[in-house]
Amino acid sequence: MKVRAKQNVRDINGWHLTGQVFDTDEDLGDAVEVLDAPKAAPAVKQEAPKAEPEKAAEKEPEKEQPKARSASRRRVSK
Repeated sequence: MKVRAKQNVRDINGWHLTGQVFDTDEDLGDAVEVLDAPKAAPAVKQEAPKAEPEKAAEKEPEKEQPKARSASRRRVSK
């Protein structure tokens, strides 16, 4: 796309001075003014994904979780 630099800008081709018009494929954000944007490709219709049949009753039984241990040891006074 053809753009005009609003300020000094660096892209893949190097530095461009304020007001310079150049071609780039990068998105330089607010640092440039777009003069000639590429035409957007026509939108392609996407079909909804087909729902897969759910597998019932094939889940693994839940395992017992071990009890949590305390991380610190306490001294027992005698």
